[in-house]
Amino acid sequence: MSTPHDPQSAFHFGVISVSDSGVLASQRLCPRFADHRGLIELPALAVLFDNCGGIPFHRVHDPAAATLQARLAMSTHGRARVGDVLTARAEAVMHDDDWGSTSVEIRTGDGDLCCVGTARNVRVGRAPTGATPSAEIAQAAPRCADDESALPEPIPATLSGRDVVDEIASKMREPGPLTDMLNGRVEVIDGATDREAGIRFRSATEPWMGNVFGTMHGGVIATIVGQAASFAGHLHAGAGQEYSIGDMAIGFYRSPAVDGSEVTVEVTPIKLGRRISSFEATMTSYDDVLLSRATVDVHYR
Repeated sequence: MSTPHDPQSAFHFGVISVSDSGVLASQRLCPRFADHRGLIELPALAVLFDNCGGIPFHRVHDPAAATLQARLAMSTHGRARVGDVLTARAEAVMHDDDWGSTSVEIRTGDGDLCCVGTARNVRVGRAPTGATPSAEIAQAAPRCADDESALPEPIPATLSGRDVVDEIASKMREPGPLTDMLNGRVEVIDGATDREAGIRFRSATEPWMGNVFGTMHGGVIATIVGQAASFAGHLHAGAGQEYSIGDMAIGFYRSPAVDGSEVTVEVTPIKLGRRISSFEATMTSYDDVLLSRATVDVHYR
């Protein structure tokens, strides 16, 4: 696998067209975006969603103005597949000089809607340290080289979710290509009862994870948080039980440096149900600064 140089190249982001109010973009789902089950889940779509969620609001301002996303709300239905080419469409639905909201929808190559939601945009006073978003957009093209990431071995249906996550935490089972790309490590947080158990997910930052301000890209933060929540969802699944992330709402409070230091996500259950379980996921920096917080709903079948 080639070394990515930014989130856009890492997640095979390509712009198809840009107008004053909207954007149409694509992502090719190579094996590197699969989770520990070999499946494509919501975290793999977060960089595409965040990028598209920010472009329309930026375009309605002075191109020199710096903007970013303060919050993302994503809902999924169905699941895209490895090898699929996604198409994302986004448009600014309301805005003033300081704030905006962008609607985002992502469709599979067959045209099926698989993810929909909104991004809350804000204009900031910080100056970009690299190219502005407009410059990136103008130069962008679909990027996807052959990916040599191997999909993980199938999980035996006899294993409970706790068994699977314990094996990943003890390095007896591969955590999946996406977790490897995020330099992720999984730990189980035991509670007073099994139903209170959670996940601690540590990710070592790298320069490619950065945004135009030189700190972590919001889409990468959402990917890390979402993948941590996915492990928490599996932790509470029965043997052979299928699950998927149905909804994630995440707020960005601070963006960490991407200098090799570690970020940590702790995921704890809010309410465990037979069909839907809700979790809270909190990301902190190596020195315990709060970076983001999310609520995540996991759906079971």
